[in-house]
Amino acid sequence: MTPYDFALLAKQAYTDAPTVGSADSASRMHVYEVDDFGTVHVFRGSDDMASWEADFDIATTDVWGLGKVHAGFYAALAAILPACLALPRPKAIAGHSLGAALAILYAGVLAQQGCIVPVYAFEPPRLCADSGLQKLLFDKCVPWIATRNGNDIVTQVPISMTLPGPLRLIGSPSAPVDNATDHSIDRVIAALQA
Repeated sequence: MTPYDFALLAKQAYTDAPTVGSADSASRMHVYEVDDFGTVHVFRGSDDMASWEADFDIATTDVWGLGKVHAGFYAALAAILPACLALPRPKAIAGHSLGAALAILYAGVLAQQGCIVPVYAFEPPRLCADSGLQKLLFDKCVPWIATRNGNDIVTQVPISMTLPGPLRLIGSPSAPVDNATDHSIDRVIAALQA
């Protein structure tokens, strides 16, 4: 599978009922069985008020082994984490936007348990207030692909935080300044397909 294939799953998660969590919350994970690959756990991005509330809860929380991370994102994951961990381990994890942040955190939790799987984070917002998660992912050799399409502003906020790894620049900017248009999963898919 390619990043393009994982981006298609991230888009599909916006319309499918979640496997874990509630459709009207920020805490949603989808399990997809992909022929000739295996199970992929995909986290949905922001598309409702509960998701926006999680996005804007930019306080930090200190999570053992992960360091200081975005409180809203971690709370969204923590609400469904026991149910996610009760499932068979995935072959990969993916997500877009809020879902990308949750996918990154989930990859860290799995790595703590000795399950190392690649994470495909499309247009992730920043989520780290220290180097704890970056160190964990690096030390555990977690395969990492995170994208910034064009001049997507979401990958640049909150400005007080960082990502635990580098962004892969893709696509052409829709405007010469940071913008939300480049954040669209459809634009990400088009950039990856090109």
